[in-house]
Amino acid sequence: MARAPRRRRPRWLLLGALLTLLVLAVNAASGGSDGPSVRLAQLAYLDRVRPAVERSTEQGADLVRVRDEAARLGRAAVGRRLQRVAAEARSVLRLVREADPPESLETSHNLLVATMAIRARAAEQVREALTRALGTDPPEPAVDALVRAGRDLATGDGTYVVFLDSIPRVDGKPAGAMPPSEWVPGGLGWTGGELAAFVHSLRASASLAPVHDLAVALVTTDPAAVGSEGATSVLPAVRSLRLQIVVANVGNEAEKRVPVVATLTADGVSDSARDFVDLAPGQRATVVLGGLRPVAGAASTLSVTIGPVEGEARLEDNTLPMPLVFR
Repeated sequence: MARAPRRRRPRWLLLGALLTLLVLAVNAASGGSDGPSVRLAQLAYLDRVRPAVERSTEQGADLVRVRDEAARLGRAAVGRRLQRVAAEARSVLRLVREADPPESLETSHNLLVATMAIRARAAEQVREALTRALGTDPPEPAVDALVRAGRDLATGDGTYVVFLDSIPRVDGKPAGAMPPSEWVPGGLGWTGGELAAFVHSLRASASLAPVHDLAVALVTTDPAAVGSEGATSVLPAVRSLRLQIVVANVGNEAEKRVPVVATLTADGVSDSARDFVDLAPGQRATVVLGGLRPVAGAASTLSVTIGPVEGEARLEDNTLPMPLVFR
């Protein structure tokens, strides 16, 4: 019996298979090239914005330097130098806005633009507030304006940290090395108490009459607070509380052996510690006091006082009260 003839597969099937293999090969090749091309685009963008970030960091240092030297520079020079800082901050903002990010860095780019926009706005706020502080108007509006500017600058620093964290990583490392950038490291020097002492010191330095004026600028606790309940700070229950107290001579007269006293009160019982400090006009100093015994679970009040000294008329910032609870 004769065999049936063997049927050949249609040529179009073979051609289709070959085309499928070709498409898969092309896709594989293009997929392999996407990684390097995206990374190169990211590096090009970061290389473009890095000099702007470095310029911004220098501007922040200039701003703090002018603020710290304001009493020596005088109102006109402070205004000119801070106007230049603000103009340069706006220039950096324009440069960053003009950078064209790859799609993979659009979110990061928006964070960097926000950082520079916050800094440019806050630099102008500082210029206006310091000019006011060196004038003859009441000091409180200038202090409030500086506090707001300090909060904005801290927000700008935080936004830049988020920008750094948003840069895609390759093998656990950012796609491109970007420098750190801070204008107000840790917010130090920009708290309400510190700025109030600073502004009053500026006013006293411009007075020809003797001014005796002391202030408690800042108090930090060890251990630090782990939370808050309204205005009350919650600290861990410990056997002993240690304090770092920043005090300031905001007058224009030297003060010798000024007492600094910390009192912790709970359940009607008080525990105190004290030390003495010498302060030149305009000087700030850190006093460390320890050994205060907290009462666990009880509502407590920490009160830190410097002076007063003879001839001191303004006493509202000589004492800083702090409600605490230890748990």
